[in-house]
Amino acid sequence: MKKRTTHAMFKEELDCLFEAMDNVALSGKHPIFKKADDKEYYKTQLMFAYRKQEAAEHHVANVEARLATDKAKAMVAMKKPRKLAKNVTTSTAQMITDVGSHAYVHELAAFLAAIRSGLDFLATAAVRTLPGKSAHSVHDMEKWVEKGQQGGVLDVVKAHQEWLVQLRGYRDELIHNSLLQAPAIGWLISTKGSTPKAKMSTAVLPIVVPRLTPKRSLDTRRSRMMDEDVPFGLERHEMHGAFTHSDGTEVTLEHEVSFKPSPSHMPITEFMKHHLLQISGVLGRHARRSSKERLRDDQVGARRRERLVADPGV
Repeated sequence: MKKRTTHAMFKEELDCLFEAMDNVALSGKHPIFKKADDKEYYKTQLMFAYRKQEAAEHHVANVEARLATDKAKAMVAMKKPRKLAKNVTTSTAQMITDVGSHAYVHELAAFLAAIRSGLDFLATAAVRTLPGKSAHSVHDMEKWVEKGQQGGVLDVVKAHQEWLVQLRGYRDELIHNSLLQAPAIGWLISTKGSTPKAKMSTAVLPIVVPRLTPKRSLDTRRSRMMDEDVPFGLERHEMHGAFTHSDGTEVTLEHEVSFKPSPSHMPITEFMKHHLLQISGVLGRHARRSSKERLRDDQVGARRRERLVADPGV
């Protein structure tokens, strides 16, 4: 069974909303849309929000493809380690990183910008359901929620308010104030023991990003020259087992080195998919809620029309 993407699920919910909107009257005491052009504009803003979600998924796919390519390159490179002479006791670790590559950072910045833009398009459209209100960004609605206002799309904003604050802080810092410290792209080859039975361990460095709004970092020649044994955001784990003979000779039985995200960081794809799931929840919840409200209004209107036909004096 083929797994549906988040934007595909939202598209289905959006289609249901559009179908309900097609039946919304342009007349009455308090019409949501006073003319057909208003309705078309509303639908267009919602479609723009959907397109921005598509763009966000596109950036996730780009990162996943780059990760696969970089890992494949690392695996090929690690198959060609430097040969050591026989009967040599060694304890070496060779770290290869490309600190000049900011491709992941650029994809992440574009991803966050697409999500925020999609939310703003949604706000521009959804505010039409709030009489007397005007908004050009989702932040406007957040302010109303903070003042205790509720109902309609504001209830959706309130349900996701904590995430919206986190997203705004992270996105604004990355777009307006600084560049995220570039994730380390590379691998490590570690050897321990006496040749020719020395044990070798290889590890590809995972690409990680801060869980919360990143702190500003330096990007100068001096800062780039100060290489760390373990790239920022990662933790190094090493497992080593050895046996010592009666003559004092030590034999390495096991040696393994691995890297994991530090508590303050997480894999970049995990980070992106988390935020993609959140915006899907906002868009989908608004579409479902609006569809139900339009259906309810239509049903109320239909019952009233029936009463009027039965008793014109109602």
